[in-house]
Amino acid sequence: MTMDLYDTIIIGSGPAGLAAACAAGMQGKKVLILEKQPFPAMKLLASGGGRCNVSNTLPLEDFAGKFGRQWRFLLPALSRFHGETLLDFFQKRHVPLILPDGFHYFPASGKATDVRDALLNEIRQHGGQLLCNEKVINITPGRLWAVQTQNHLRHCRQLVCACGGRGYPALGGSMAGFDLVSELGHKVTGLFPAMTGVIAADPRVGECAGIALEKCAVTIDLKGRERLGAEGELLFTHRGFSAFAILDLAGAVAKLLTKYERVPLKIDFLPQYTAEDIDRLFASWRKSGGTRHISTLLAALLPKRVAGLLLDGDDPEISNWRAGSSARLAARLKGAKFDLCGVENWDKAMVTDGGIPLKEVDPQTLQSKLFPGLFFAGEMLDVTGPCGGFNISWALASGMLAGSFPLPELDF
Repeated sequence: MTMDLYDTIIIGSGPAGLAAACAAGMQGKKVLILEKQPFPAMKLLASGGGRCNVSNTLPLEDFAGKFGRQWRFLLPALSRFHGETLLDFFQKRHVPLILPDGFHYFPASGKATDVRDALLNEIRQHGGQLLCNEKVINITPGRLWAVQTQNHLRHCRQLVCACGGRGYPALGGSMAGFDLVSELGHKVTGLFPAMTGVIAADPRVGECAGIALEKCAVTIDLKGRERLGAEGELLFTHRGFSAFAILDLAGAVAKLLTKYERVPLKIDFLPQYTAEDIDRLFASWRKSGGTRHISTLLAALLPKRVAGLLLDGDDPEISNWRAGSSARLAARLKGAKFDLCGVENWDKAMVTDGGIPLKEVDPQTLQSKLFPGLFFAGEMLDVTGPCGGFNISWALASGMLAGSFPLPELDF
């Protein structure tokens, strides 16, 4: 009986899985990718609004540092595939990456499909295979790994789990990969929706739904959490807040809500103004405002509905504006507080916060410390970066490392 044997089987066809297949194929390995969805790289194609922010210009250690306290774990992978190495890889495959804003790298065509196709073409060039609609239901270690799908049993010398996280189940997000490895004996940390919107306890926030403010500064207002903050666009939603100022905090908020009933969020609506600037502005209003109401003057700074939310019904004529009202408005403009009671669910989460603990994985190879021949890449690991090309870049770099480990010698 002939055994269906491969050098490397990769579970998952996201950027991590495709990169792993590229690396393995470049070494002459017989490679197979198994994907449970009908098409490969569905999340990748949706990233960046279909434009795919591949990476950014930060140097290696600064880039890795954005992933938090375990940033050194990322260095072996990023050292192999980051910066010029990443740019050169795609340039040679006719997908030049450009900097529309001077910081974020996108394909020059503005199409995520070009990134996917460059990876797929490289895999095919080296004889790799991709099978879609092939859900892996069991993996068994041994001298060879046994990989069972619904209809087929295959074997391999190396197995790369690049199954992705739980976010966007419509595009393939699920617990499937985590379940496979936890059944083996690997731990999986708590998993939380990240890069998603947050839900405000105050229903009045929804009255501003659809309003986007170009630049706000937000922080989690808990003792010891002062570093949890971000700056950028803020979008009011029907249930709370979203956009760049919020997305990077969502995973942390989800975790904190397991300890606290509410998580206070402080928003600086005018980070470009100092408190002294606002005092001077209010003084000028008192001199020249006449009979106009505060909301009319505030409209020069913020949309009317947002101004109304901050004024909370306290909207006198400027001539009747008392010192207490002035001080309260100044404080709200520079630090309005909103209690958060939740985050949006997995249907809207771009990233999974949590995964396989890094202590169970060798950073030099991304091989499991528990099971030789088993490798991890991308979102399955407990590695989460902020918005801005960090997570796709990590997926590519980790895939390149996971797929490049030399094959073990067979003893039969």
